Amino acid sequence: MVSSGGQTASEEAARLQALALARPGDPVVRARLAAALDPGGRGSAGSEANEAFAQAMSLARTCLELGIVEPANEAAEILYLHFRANPRSGTDVALLMADATLQRDGGRDVAAARKLLETVIAEHPDAVGARLRASALALGLGEAEAARRWIEPVVSATTQTRTLYVQTLLTLGATDEAAAVARAGIEAGIESTRDASVMHQLLGIAELTRGDSDAAIDAMADGVRLAPDDAVAYYNLALAFEASGSRPAALGVCDAGLDLAPADARLLALKVRLTP
Repeated sequence: MVSSGGQTASEEAARLQALALARPGDPVVRARLAAALDPGGRGSAGSEANEAFAQAMSLARTCLELGIVEPANEAAEILYLHFRANPRSGTDVALLMADATLQRDGGRDVAAARKLLETVIAEHPDAVGARLRASALALGLGEAEAARRWIEPVVSATTQTRTLYVQTLLTLGATDEAAAVARAGIEAGIESTRDASVMHQLLGIAELTRGDSDAAIDAMADGVRLAPDDAVAYYNLALAFEASGSRPAALGVCDAGLDLAPADARLLALKVRLTP
C-alpha cells in the first residue's frame, strides 16, 4: 500500500518511528505513528502499535493538564478518527476527544463536547468516565436534574461518581438522600484519605443543611482529621461550629486554617465575621 506522499505503509511507519524518537514529547507524532502501525484501528496489530497508542494517549493527556491545547487536540482528533471503533479503547479515545474539545477555543465548544459524550453513552450505557464527565459538565452549567440523570446509573461505580452524585443531590436540595448516599460511601470504605475527607465534608454539609449542627461538626471534624492540610476542611468545620453557636470554637478552627493558608479569601472573610 502506498501513502499519499508516495511512500509505502511500512516506509511511512519507519519515518514516523524515527520522528517519534527525535520528538519524544510530541503527542501528534505518536498518534500518527499509532495509526500507521495499526491501519485497521482495532488494537490487534501487536505490542509496538499498542505501545505507540498508549504513549500518544498519555502525551495528549499531559498536554491537556499543562494547558497545551493545540497539539493535544490534534492528537485527540487523529486517535478518535482512527480508533473510535476499537472495542477496547474506543471509549477512552472518545473521552480524550471530549476533554480536548472542552479546552479548545477557550472552553467555548461545550455543545460539541456534550454531543460527543452523549454519543459515547448511547453506544456504551455503562461507560463510567463518559457519564461522570457528562454529569459534571451539566452540573457546572447549572443543570442539576440533567447531571442527576447522567450519573445515577453508575453512582456506585467509583468514589468519584458517588461524590458527584452527592454534590448533585445537595444542589437539588435533596439533603436526606445526599446524607444517606454519603454515609453509604463512607461505610463502603474510601481508599484515598483526601477523597474520604471530601465525602465527610459533603455529609457535614448535608447535616448542616438539615439543621443538625452536632452531626455536621462530627462529620466536618472527620474531614479535617483525614486531610489536615486542606484549608477548605477547616472552613467547613468552622461554619459548623458557627451554626451551633460555638463562636470561639469556630474562630479557633478558622485561625488554624489560616495558619495553613494565610491568604485564603473564604477563611479571611469568615474570621472578620466571627471576630467580635
